[in-house]
Amino acid sequence: MVRARGLAVLIIATFVAFACGGSSGNSGSKGEIDIASDLPTSGADASSGLPTQEGANFAVTRAATVRGFTLKFVPFDDAVNGVHDPAHGVQNVQAMISNKLILGMVGPFNSNVAKAEIPVANAAPLAMMSPSNTNECLTVTYSYCQAADGFTAESLRPSTNNNYFRVAAPDTFQGPAMADFALKAAPAGLGITKIAVWDDEETFGQGVANNFAKEFAAKGGTVVDRKSYDPKAKSDFHDFLASAHDKGAQGIYVGGTSATGACKARGQMAGIFNPDIYYLGPDGIGDAQCLTDSGAMATSNMYATQGVADATQNPSAATIVAAYKVAYPGASNIGAYTFAGYDCAAILIDAIGRAIDANGGNLPSRAQVIAQMPLTKNFQGLTGVITLNAAGDQTTPTLQFQQVQSGAWTFKSQFAVGGTS
Repeated sequence: MVRARGLAVLIIATFVAFACGGSSGNSGSKGEIDIASDLPTSGADASSGLPTQEGANFAVTRAATVRGFTLKFVPFDDAVNGVHDPAHGVQNVQAMISNKLILGMVGPFNSNVAKAEIPVANAAPLAMMSPSNTNECLTVTYSYCQAADGFTAESLRPSTNNNYFRVAAPDTFQGPAMADFALKAAPAGLGITKIAVWDDEETFGQGVANNFAKEFAAKGGTVVDRKSYDPKAKSDFHDFLASAHDKGAQGIYVGGTSATGACKARGQMAGIFNPDIYYLGPDGIGDAQCLTDSGAMATSNMYATQGVADATQNPSAATIVAAYKVAYPGASNIGAYTFAGYDCAAILIDAIGRAIDANGGNLPSRAQVIAQMPLTKNFQGLTGVITLNAAGDQTTPTLQFQQVQSGAWTFKSQFAVGGTS
């Protein structure tokens, strides 16, 4: 009787296992693992967020499986009325947490969304891998973080364990790099000594603008005007631009994003400044929406930094980049962070694979996936060789300069910047 009962239980267990395996649509699969994304994919933010989502999706689709588990991509949009929204981002993360198949997420795109999401994902816990966040205080606590941004890296992590990682270079490099470029004499730089600076009052915008202004002044330049504006309350910049002109500004630096109207001021410079006036900014303006908002002032005297390398400059990435262009044809499907989105998803897949191995070939927990993330060493990404540290940063990130040419942002140069071990 005991033996017969054991056989019956085995038969039932085998049937249930077969039924569960069949539910994934692949009878040979050990089950399903989902990778989510949280990016702004509608409205003014879509020209940046959607190509990044497509890059992440392409990585998941191309991998298809990991250690016998079927992979699925689950995208979320954190934009509200066309603009990235921290509260909606938190709602998306909460939805991810409730879906037990999701073992990691690509995103978010914007630093103020990351500030809101990290504590929620950290408590779950859920691995976050951002292609584009650049606020330095998200990973490292500097003396000014609490006063400047209202948080520290520690305050965002209630569990005290880190679950957040990124591939983009932080603003400690992005703002100063553009300041140095502006001050250097041609042809290495722009050779300007007077500039006006404004930001959109967001975590990212204020941080990168402050870092730019500090470096510009320290290296001998003069910031003739410095303003912060809430884009919800201000859309007319003629007063600021007229003041900057009267004070002798040779250019404007904006800390902001296209979604917060960072390039509307560029369009309004017509009639106040000569067409050759410089307009400089961070990666937040390096998209198609900025050029639309700039109108007739979308000239070759616009420059933007990007927090990651250009994958098209990497010969070893050529095959995958070409395959992506076939899957997503058209210039609008390639943004500055498309292939960083691919790398983020690929890094998550790699960490999940190692977590499966460490768990005896079985489905790992979210905590086990997170434990593998800082063990990512010399990962061959499309945007370069990537090593992550315990704080969540790349050890040797790359900055890229882009310039507007023939109505589009184009690659100008890139270089590695000092990271942390």
